[in-house]
Amino acid sequence: MKYIYEGVVVPTSVILPISIGLIIGYKRNYLKVIFFYLVFAGIIDVVEEIIGAYHVNNLPLLHFYTIIEFLFMMGFFQTIITEILIRKLIRMLIFLFPLLAILNFIFFQSIYKYNSYPRPIAALIIIGLCITYFFKRNEPDDQTSWTNDPLNWMVSGLLVYFGSSLFHFAFLNIVYEHASLNLYFILGAIHATLVMIMYLLFAVGFLYAKNQR
Repeated sequence: MKYIYEGVVVPTSVILPISIGLIIGYKRNYLKVIFFYLVFAGIIDVVEEIIGAYHVNNLPLLHFYTIIEFLFMMGFFQTIITEILIRKLIRMLIFLFPLLAILNFIFFQSIYKYNSYPRPIAALIIIGLCITYFFKRNEPDDQTSWTNDPLNWMVSGLLVYFGSSLFHFAFLNIVYEHASLNLYFILGAIHATLVMIMYLLFAVGFLYAKNQR
């Protein structure tokens, strides 16, 4: 049952926002970034399952995934945040974070071990950008409806996932080494659920985006 949920139900849930994106189409750049991020995530999930079926360590793939995921996220926020200083910071992070992630698996954490240093750093950056977006969204001169704005749903999805997964990202190696197998499975199920919630919020965002075509 655990495998069916985490290995089948959650990964295949990415099909929902991808399908909606394909059906309704998309015009704005931020929708394109999220769409291709979902396609990328779906492909990586399939590759991970294939590698896992042959009992091969798939953590090197996670190191690669972390870098590309971060670049997608920075591309997304570049399209929705207009403040010059923040955009400059994002451009700097686009170069610095991949370098940090590569240095991590060369000198600090083996590429065959969970990358518990770069992933929480990436999550903190993404959380900060989500909060920045909502802070600007709530300015008095913004009179648009919250629910009708697809961006609000998508940024909410990112904030729910990365905000709630921060502990998972930072301490998974410790949990794996010291916690019981049941606790490890419970945390894995919680993380998988957060991924699915993010996908569902993306799907809602794509539905509301049809009004902006």
